Amino acid sequence: MKVVTASTPEQQSYVRSLLDHFHRSILPSFFSKSYVDDLKTFGVLCQVELDEYTLQEIMEVTAALQTIQHILECLLEDGASPQLAQKFDRNQKIIEGHRIYFPFRFQDFTTTDVEFDLASVKPANHWLI
Repeated sequence: MKVVTASTPEQQSYVRSLLDHFHRSILPSFFSKSYVDDLKTFGVLCQVELDEYTLQEIMEVTAALQTIQHILECLLEDGASPQLAQKFDRNQKIIEGHRIYFPFRFQDFTTTDVEFDLASVKPANHWLI
């Protein structure tokens, strides 16, 4: 007999909030608002049946999403490095392995010909408006 521990509703809610944060804040820093809307339509980083995840699976997804978020934020501040590319690829595979569609590669976020729409980024607080 095998004992499997299920994920908690709080963990599921946290992963949903991370996925929402990617759509609201992270992806608009790299792509235009219309492209981000198209990504939502295509199911990129959309919520899956998180209540079916085991404790181990939800923790792996959480850690992978947090790592990719940190890598993308570092790209905005410091630029690309080979170590970031390796970590990104490893965590992207973890996310895809858990049925969360994330078709990007590290190079998609490092190209300089990406159209940046400042109006699509939400300010961190009302003083930045």
